[in-house]
Amino acid sequence: MTTDNLVIINGGLYNDIKRALKQWIDLYSDNLQDNLSFEFYKHGLGNYIIKVDKKLDNERFYYLINYLNYPEGIDYKIDIEGFTTVKGQKELENKQILVYIPANDKEGGNVYAVTSDNETFKIDFGGKVIRVRDNKSYRVPDIRRLSDPEIFRVNKSRVADIKEEISKFNLEKRFRIISLIALGLLIVSLLTILINSHTFFKANFFVGLGLGVWFFGDYKMLQVDKYYFYCFLIAITFFGYGLFIKKQFSNSTLKLTDLGSLYPISLLIVQKPLRLIYKLFLKREPVVDRPPPTFWDFVYSILLFLAFAVLPFVIMDNLK
Repeated sequence: MTTDNLVIINGGLYNDIKRALKQWIDLYSDNLQDNLSFEFYKHGLGNYIIKVDKKLDNERFYYLINYLNYPEGIDYKIDIEGFTTVKGQKELENKQILVYIPANDKEGGNVYAVTSDNETFKIDFGGKVIRVRDNKSYRVPDIRRLSDPEIFRVNKSRVADIKEEISKFNLEKRFRIISLIALGLLIVSLLTILINSHTFFKANFFVGLGLGVWFFGDYKMLQVDKYYFYCFLIAITFFGYGLFIKKQFSNSTLKLTDLGSLYPISLLIVQKPLRLIYKLFLKREPVVDRPPPTFWDFVYSILLFLAFAVLPFVIMDNLK
């Protein structure tokens, strides 16, 4: 068996090591070649070997060693060593190395490597390679009489399906929670009529503002037709509610507090056609993040913000 991209683990339970390996594969699947293989062997009591596909580059091999030593949500203590040949790294080019993590490591975001010449280097994940002193010596692993392995492969479509299902679940959960919060705030605002009408209108203004901020910030929710429809129903209902309470408790003059009922609906009537135009020309969904990933995402975000922050004033001016 070749020692390139070979991982040897002492300690831990088989199922825990396997779970950590599968977690890493899923975590990095977007940056891994599809169908990349990982052969997982038992090698005696409490000893395990992972033969990693040779196509895995050095950087991600280091990430794998680090993650298996510090897995998320799994509590174990292991000794781990990785064996590979360095390619494309100036200080270690073409050297055979043993990759490890010292028992006294406190940083977490790095690995150590000792070469076949017994020179030791610290490799941090910011790209720095620093020569250090350590008592670790290079060795050639003795791998014999291995049983049949359990094989795991990178499956981008499977991981994408899992992520999509998780995203849908989180979206539905978030929508229900925020909807209940919005309903609760609306009920609280209704109770303020017991204080005075001025407080009542201010409370409804902030409820409308909050709905608009929710719609603007949760842009991925609006990219799902079902949730856009739900949000539109919420917005149009709140707009109608705003007109009703104004007629019942105020005069016909539009005031600043009337903006509250306009914020949600003004955002939504612009978001839908703007998003469809964006998709028509750029063939993908827009992204509203900071910083925006592209110039056109920045333009989209600005236009959406103007629909939320400026359009209500324009509507008010035309209704006066």
